[in-house]
Amino acid sequence: MIRVTGREFNGVQASPCFRGGEFSCISCHEMHLDSPGHPDVTTWARNGQLKPKMESDAACLQCHKDMSARLVEHTHHPADSSGSRCYNCHMPRTTFGLLHAMRSHQVSSPTVRESTAYGRPNACNRCHLDQTLAWTAEKLHAWYNQPMADLSRDDQTIAAAVQWILKGDAGQRVLMAWGFGWESAQKIAGRDWLYPYLIYSLTDPYAAVRFDAWKSLQTLPGFSNFSFNYTVTDPVLSEAAGRAYEKWLHEVRNPNAVYRPETLLDSNGRWQQDIFQRLRTERDDKRILLAE
Repeated sequence: MIRVTGREFNGVQASPCFRGGEFSCISCHEMHLDSPGHPDVTTWARNGQLKPKMESDAACLQCHKDMSARLVEHTHHPADSSGSRCYNCHMPRTTFGLLHAMRSHQVSSPTVRESTAYGRPNACNRCHLDQTLAWTAEKLHAWYNQPMADLSRDDQTIAAAVQWILKGDAGQRVLMAWGFGWESAQKIAGRDWLYPYLIYSLTDPYAAVRFDAWKSLQTLPGFSNFSFNYTVTDPVLSEAAGRAYEKWLHEVRNPNAVYRPETLLDSNGRWQQDIFQRLRTERDDKRILLAE
């Protein structure tokens, strides 16, 4: 799986949709504003130079026409939900560049094996941030008859996103730091439990992780104006994270919040320290360079 942006065509070529070039970049994108229906050049540029309506399921339905009539049967999600959007399942944001998580252009179907064998965050747990890999495996087995994976105790009891943001490599951590700010995921997984993880990530060894953690933190209530310099020394980073944590704990934290055990937070929103510390020590600290 391609981890970095700028290699989109390589991903397309590795997709079953490619079919020898029948499917290509210009199936969805256009290099000039030739098609009618574009709102303005700025929106077009910011939207990845997509053709009109190609930001929707129409991009996939132009080939998979039969799917429109059996969408819910295929997705097992409400038709108007983010779980029924083709892109979210088959082109999840698992490549990174320009300090953003971007959509993979290697069109594929989500599996647990891609996460356990290759370390790629699967589409299900990119949205259901508070769920375990075991939960995902059960859903994929029940819905699509995918084989059940042989999973570790952690994969059965700890949310996959929590594991990736605590003990993943820098590439996985930055995808989670960005993903915790994704509105669709926040609506599904809840927001209350995200604060401690994003605040913790403000001290990550990689500036890109710190930046995306900060921007995601700003999407949460009470932190929209939180100032942070992600390029300073470790002591200054620690001071800023401490300031953020105190703000959350004493000013922002919802006293009625309920934290799922899979998030490793107790009833007061504090980490289960023994497991938290263990996962921290297991962090994959190999050097990661994603060359755009």
